Parts: sequence; structure tokens; C-alpha cells
Amino acid sequence: MQILKPKQFLWPLVAVYVVLAIIYSIITPIFEASDELWHYPMVEYIATNNFNLPVQDSANETALRQEGSQPPLYYLAAALLTAGIDSSNLDFVRRQNPHADIGFLRPDGNANMITHRDNAESFPWRGAALAVHVARLFSVILGAGTVIVTFALASVVFPDRPVVIVGATALNAFLPMFLFISGSVNNDNMSNLLGNLLCLLIVLLLRSTQLPRWRDYVIIGLVAGAGLLAKLNIGFLIPLVGVAFLILSIRLRDWRPLVWGALISGGITILVAGWWYLRNWQLYGDPTGLNVFLDLVGRRAIPPNAAQLWAERFSFTQGYWGFFGGMNVPMPDPVYTVFNVIGVIGLMGAAVFMLATLFKRSWPVQRWLLILPPLLWSIITFVSFIRWTAETPASQGRLVFGALSAISMFMALGLTWWWPKMLRPAVMGAVSAYFLVVAALAPFMVIAPTYAKPERLAAQEPLAIFHDPQGRGIALSAFSIREDTVTPDSYVWLDMRWQIDLAVDQNWSLFAHLVTPDNVLIAQRDLYPGGGLLATSDLNTGIAWDSQVAIPIPDTAYAPMPLTVEVGWYNLETGERLHLSNGDEAIVLGQVQLEPRESVFDVPNPGSLNFGNLLELVGYEISDISPGAGGETTLTLFWRALQAIPDDYTIFAHIIDPATTAIYAGSDAQPAGGTRPTSGWQQGEIIEDVHTLAVNPDTPPAIYELEIGAYIQIDDLFQRLRLVTVDGGMANDYAYLTRVRVMPREDDAS
Repeated sequence: MQILKPKQFLWPLVAVYVVLAIIYSIITPIFEASDELWHYPMVEYIATNNFNLPVQDSANETALRQEGSQPPLYYLAAALLTAGIDSSNLDFVRRQNPHADIGFLRPDGNANMITHRDNAESFPWRGAALAVHVARLFSVILGAGTVIVTFALASVVFPDRPVVIVGATALNAFLPMFLFISGSVNNDNMSNLLGNLLCLLIVLLLRSTQLPRWRDYVIIGLVAGAGLLAKLNIGFLIPLVGVAFLILSIRLRDWRPLVWGALISGGITILVAGWWYLRNWQLYGDPTGLNVFLDLVGRRAIPPNAAQLWAERFSFTQGYWGFFGGMNVPMPDPVYTVFNVIGVIGLMGAAVFMLATLFKRSWPVQRWLLILPPLLWSIITFVSFIRWTAETPASQGRLVFGALSAISMFMALGLTWWWPKMLRPAVMGAVSAYFLVVAALAPFMVIAPTYAKPERLAAQEPLAIFHDPQGRGIALSAFSIREDTVTPDSYVWLDMRWQIDLAVDQNWSLFAHLVTPDNVLIAQRDLYPGGGLLATSDLNTGIAWDSQVAIPIPDTAYAPMPLTVEVGWYNLETGERLHLSNGDEAIVLGQVQLEPRESVFDVPNPGSLNFGNLLELVGYEISDISPGAGGETTLTLFWRALQAIPDDYTIFAHIIDPATTAIYAGSDAQPAGGTRPTSGWQQGEIIEDVHTLAVNPDTPPAIYELEIGAYIQIDDLFQRLRLVTVDGGMANDYAYLTRVRVMPREDDAS
């Protein structure tokens, strides 16, 4: 008796997917989905410019940013669907949070990329908000197509394994990150569908025992062309189409599949997509347009090595399972742990299955021909992803969703094949249930709370009022500092209650500073009020709110040191500040004591900076963090040898202006005045290394950074050691220890 009939599950799974994806599309505020901030303006540009494409200029960043260089099919389709909607209020709705922590996790929020205007985004939608939601619904439909393709692919490759067919479909349909992206304006949704569909068409072509029909050639050409017009990564799948036609010709002993495939499918592909690549060649000198894309999105400053890419595995896996917002709204860590265990078991199980099958020779060649295209496409997709993320920081697992159907299929296979046959449905059901529960809860327990605005409170008697020149202002009515003592690489938490004393017409930013007795700014936190969720120009007189601010203390901050906590308000665009009644620009909330961490090596101000896995800075001491121009300060570095060092490195220490790279004091010398060359260090040995920094007499009074590093000169080249992060990644070839303030020369001061 057939217990499990896969077709009975397809449409219920698709229906649940659609419901979940729509929930994600509604719960996620507009422009808070990954890169939607730039994807939708591309749609809007096409819709309002007679369906003409933009001409990108890397020297002029627009609202489209890098997305204006993407293949245009998704945007053209979304523009067609939204062209009748008046989106002229886009700039009004798309009000960016200038301090948003995109790609970074902070404990005090500030994850929102937009400061939202409730009246412009609330239901019933209108204007740009309506257009965004229509485009999101289009994405949901494309995602449903991908789910159906996953079902079809698994049905063709594993027709004798209904658990794999249903399981693969469920793993695709209930994947939180897939649902999140499918509920957003993002060209990945079309490329995901077309990439997986083209893989399916290749498998169907290889399954055939007859000559392809004319319409088969046409469909393959249309899908391949549309894929190349949706995203560049699908180009890596085109060679597999050619190989499939070649294999079919050899197997049928007939040249027509290869020739007609090249002429018809290839011709249609070129006809559909070729014009866009020719346009890029004419405009940018690059048929892909990637040169301008990378200029706009930004290349890696440091070419990554294998250790760096491996260090980014966590963001990759999070970005595969579900990492929301601007890669700054994560699920709880245990959720990822379970997902990772499932993923490892699934993919390793699939690899073992195929190796065992190959060893036993239990499959005929024809069966291998069906499994090889999705296997190769998964590998090619991952390799191309590695190549891409080596160019620009993009370690997000969602970028392999172009092969999601194949990945889900292999994962379902690897999770189930080694269980007794009667237990396989239960195992797959349990895993699918986990995916479903997480996917259903994430919008309400993770996404929605992130963007929930703080409760509006009643005004109280103010402690201090910050005013603009017109007398409008913001009042502080309560505050507390949670800690009395802190250490480097921790936070100073402030709990404050603010209120609008008289409604303002500008968007003021809150600043919170930690300042030394010499008025050196050691740490700061700048953000819009309410954890970045409020804009002061939206708030009426008398509105009050609570605000929690976490000021991050740098890992290398100098200690011990008393730090003054002060807060105030400024306009980011103009630099203007609000003032207290006495003319001050900030109010002092109190002091915290910055204490050094416990030292394992009995050195002052302990820390750990790993230079090239050779030298570790374990502590430092500075005689004066406020030297005068023409004066000097003494820096003592404490080094530890991580291993035997074959070369003699020079240590540099600079007082530098990061904005101009001007060096106002410097010392480049072998350690300990040349008496302890690094080639003579013993592993684990602590070396005391003193540098005297004479400040240039013409140094402008200002705050600068104290920079250190190590290099070796080979011929005319200076090779610096790079910092190695705790997870093995490579960072800059220098480190900032602490800020220093250069005071005026004594004769100038007098």
C-alpha cells in the first residue's frame, strides 16, 4: 500500500509557503529587507522613465546604487506591475536612518535602515508603499514557482523516494531566509526561479530517450536567456546545457540535438539577453557591467585568504537559514545551532549516499546522468559564490539560492536514506516541522520587535532642555548610568527619558560620548532617538520616550582612566548642535571608571592583537595621551612571540590623522631600540619595546589616532603583517591603540 503520495503534498506545501511569505512581506517594514532599499528604486526608475534603463556612473551614487547595474528582467517585470501606481512620494517614504548599523549587531538596537513614517506606510497602502507591496507580492509568486520546481526536480531525480520529494519541497518552502527574501523586492527571486528551472530542464533533457521537440529547444532558450537577463550567476549554468545536448547526441547517435540545441536554444538565448550585454559593453567597456557594480558597492580593501573566507562561514550559514533586516536582525543562537546540525547531517549524508552508491555500482549510467546536473550546479554555484565574495564582502548564504532546489533535494536525501524505511517519513516530518515552526515564529518574535517603536510616554518635569536658536527643543527628564566600572571591549549603558519640549522641524541625532580628563573622546555612540526608530521632526510637543544607549568601548582603549559621560544633540547634515540654557552643547551625566582587564602576563593595559600569527601585542603603556605640539610621549609596547620568527621585523608607532594619513609623530625601529630583533625571540617570550614619539611642532591641535604595526623590508618593498582576528580572518595591516589629543605649542598657548 502506498502510504505517501507526493502529489498530495505539493499544493498544501505551496499554499503554506504563500501564506508565510505574505506574512513576511507584511511584517517586514518596507525597505528593511536585504538591499530592498536599492532594489525598489531601480523598479521605480524604470516605471517612471518610460521603461528605459539607467546609465550608471560610479562617481555619482544614486538611490539605485549598485542595483542599477543588475540585469533588468526582474525590475522590468515589477515596473510593469507597478507602473500605474503614483510613487512620487518615494523620497518622502524612503527616509534613511543615517546611523543604521547595517551588517553589525548592537545591543541597543538601531538596526532599522529607514526611519518610518507610519502615516505613509500603514494599511491601506498607497503611493510608494503600495508599489513596494505589489512588487513584494510578485516576488512571493516567483518564490512559489521555485518551490514547485524543487518538487519537480526531486520527482525526476528520485522518483522512487517520495520522502525525498516531499522533504525537499518542505525544506525549500519553510526555509526562513527564503521566505524573507521571497517577501521582498529583490531580483534574486526571479533568478532563483530561473536558475533552478534551467537545472530541471537539463535533467529532463537527459532523462529523455527521444529526440527533443522543437518546443523543448525553444523553452530551454527562453529560460536560459531570461536567466541571463535576471542575474549573472546563471551564466555558469549555460555550459551544462551544452554538455547535456552533447550527451544526448552521443547517446542517441544523432547530431541533431547538439546542432539544433546550439542554433535554436543558443540563438534564442542570445536574442533574449544579448542586447543587455552589448549595451554594457558599449557603455562601460564590460559586457557584465561588474566594473561599475563593484565601484559602487565597494571592493574588499584586503584580498581575502582561505582563513578569512573560512572565518565568514558563520555569516554565510546565518544568511542561508535566516538573517533578517540588513544582515543585522538575527534569530537566537540555538536556532542556528539546530539548523547547522541539520545541514551538516543532510549534506554529509548525501555525500556518503552517493559515494556508497558509486562504490556499489548500483546505479546505471542513466541514473547518474540525472543526478549530476543538480550536483554540479550546486558545486558551481558555491564556487562562484566564493569567487564573488572574494571580490566584495557578500558572505550571505542566500546567494546560493539559485541552486536551492538541488540543495534542498540533497539535504532531504542525506537526512533520511540511512534510517529504516518506515522511520524516514517521521524523521523528515520532524525536520520539516522544525523549519515550519521557526519560519512561522520568526516574523512575530524576531522581525516585528526589532522595528517596534518605543512607547509614547507622558511628559515630566525636565532636568535640562536643549534648544535650537528658535527656542524649540528636546528635554532630558530622567537618566541613569548602569555601571560604575567598565573595561575595554565592553559597553557603558545609559538609560534616559527624553521629551519634546517644543516641536522641532529638523531631525536631530543624539550623541553619547566618553571623554578623558584631558577632553580626549575615547568612545561614542550616535543615533536617532528611540534606538534609531524615531525622527525628532515627527514628534509633537509633550511626547516622551525612553532611550537605552550602549556606548561601545574600543578593545584597545587605554586604562586605567576616569571617563566623563556626556550627551547632546546635533544635526548630521549641518553639524549644528542644540544648546543648553548656559550655552553648553552637552550635559554631563556622570563618570565611569575604565579599568584594565586582568593580565595573564603581568603587563599594563592588557589585550591581544595578533600580527600575522607571529607577534602578539599583549599590553601597552603611554606616558601622555595629550602631548603638546613640539613635545613628546613615550609608548611602551609589550610583545609576545607566537612562534619562532625567521625574519627581523621593524615596529612602527605613529600619531596619525586617519582622514588625511598625515603622520605627526613616528617611530620606526627594531624592538627595544634594536637590541631584541624578532628573529631572536623565543616562543612565548614577553618583550618590552619602548618608542619615543616626538610630536611635530607644526601639528594642528586636534585628536588623532595612535597607530602601530610591524613590517619587513624586502628590496624596495615594505611588507606589513596583517592583524589576524580571533576566528582566523585577516584584517588591517595596522592597529589603532588609543586616541591622543595634541595640545597647542606652549609658546602658542601663551
